[in-house]
Amino acid sequence: MVMASRKIFKYKTKLFLIVNVFLWILALLFISIQYSREKEYKADEFNTALQVYNSIILKNIEQTGQVNEKFVRDLLPHKDYRLTVLDYDGNVLYESHTTDSIGNHSNRAEIMEAIKDGEGHTLRRRSAVDSCDYFYSAKAGKDVIVRTAAPYSTGLVAMLSGDMAYVWIVIVVVIVINVILYFAISRLNVRVRMLQDIAHQAESNKIIDYDTASMPNDEFGEVSRSIVKIYNELRLAIVQRDMSIEEALYEEKEKLRIKNQLTSNINHELKTPVHAIRGCFETLLENENDLSEEVKSKLLQSGYANAMRLSDLLHDVALITQMTDAKESIETTPVNVLEVIKEICAEVDDYSPERRMRINLDVPDNVVVKGSRQLIDAIFRNLVNNSLAYSGGRDIFIRLVEETPDKYVFDFYDNGAGVEDKHLERIFERFYRIDSGRSRKMGGTGLGLSIVRNSVLFHGGTIKAQNRMPSGLEFIFSLKKTN
Repeated sequence: MVMASRKIFKYKTKLFLIVNVFLWILALLFISIQYSREKEYKADEFNTALQVYNSIILKNIEQTGQVNEKFVRDLLPHKDYRLTVLDYDGNVLYESHTTDSIGNHSNRAEIMEAIKDGEGHTLRRRSAVDSCDYFYSAKAGKDVIVRTAAPYSTGLVAMLSGDMAYVWIVIVVVIVINVILYFAISRLNVRVRMLQDIAHQAESNKIIDYDTASMPNDEFGEVSRSIVKIYNELRLAIVQRDMSIEEALYEEKEKLRIKNQLTSNINHELKTPVHAIRGCFETLLENENDLSEEVKSKLLQSGYANAMRLSDLLHDVALITQMTDAKESIETTPVNVLEVIKEICAEVDDYSPERRMRINLDVPDNVVVKGSRQLIDAIFRNLVNNSLAYSGGRDIFIRLVEETPDKYVFDFYDNGAGVEDKHLERIFERFYRIDSGRSRKMGGTGLGLSIVRNSVLFHGGTIKAQNRMPSGLEFIFSLKKTN
């Protein structure tokens, strides 16, 4: 705590000194500029007074054609004031305080300024005549230039000096600001200590219980409340992240469990057709001469049926594995849903009458989904095959029931027997069979509805199964227009 106090005090002192130095620099700069401007103002004011004398003398010269010395002495306020008359080439025509020859004055600043602008002045310059400092003020007439020079006496110096009263005012104001600044920084120091306290509590994980109601209603209070809020949100995000990691690990374990279960189920499902095929061929090979042609034919048909079942099973396993483990490898293109359904309907029309059902379509021709044609075909084909194999109904209905800007919603149902409600929650599970014996007899792989669900999920949709009144099984599912 001693270290912390020293740091705070050091920060407070540094801040006070930095602001104080900056404030004094501004004050001195202001005093300097103001003092210079006041001196310039007084010089302009004094020059204006001398220009009045210059104008009167110029007018007198223009009227009389010469310099009237008595007039000049009576006009000028002090006997030490000098008067010089020059032509436009800078030659001195008259000098009131000497009769000696004087050099050319064309290079004098006030003379050049008068020739250019009509009048000019020089604040202070030493005279070459008497080596004294003078204030020079010149005015140009029609033919000559008149210059009045006022000697730098004590009075003139005092008059042209800046007023010091405002300097003392500025110094007093700066001192008052310094006092206010000290108390302001002291209050700021309290706010900094509050932030330090929040930081210490954050380190010890006690900031959750920090009393934000006691914080001041100013910027520091707002920042402090924001820090507490952000810290709590960060802690919540960390907790949620940890939960997400745990969920991801759980999902990974669950995927591994499902894969193991799938492998076990596949092995179990493969055994039946493989054993059946093996049994048929072993019987044929071992009893080739003892079997009638009718028995041989039945054995071959049974072997072929089981081989086809094995082929379908391998195809379905490969498809469902690709959807779960290699989605990026599935090619997507614009797919016309009605064309896919019509191809399935054409195949159903070729079935024998005892296997055939009427398919009633209510799907517009312009229903296009950007997705996998193979998977969209798998959705409708497996649903149709499921109805053909297990519903016992006469009709299948496929309708587009809703279209939104981003998806299509389909309703697929039949008028068959439906299923018991207890099976509806598990109907999409892999290898789940309502009637195991009947399903195998019908040649199903147990993966059809699982493929349907995964294909719908691949296309960004959802699916649910329900019994339809008065009879039949219904599937309501959606497909995104752009997957």
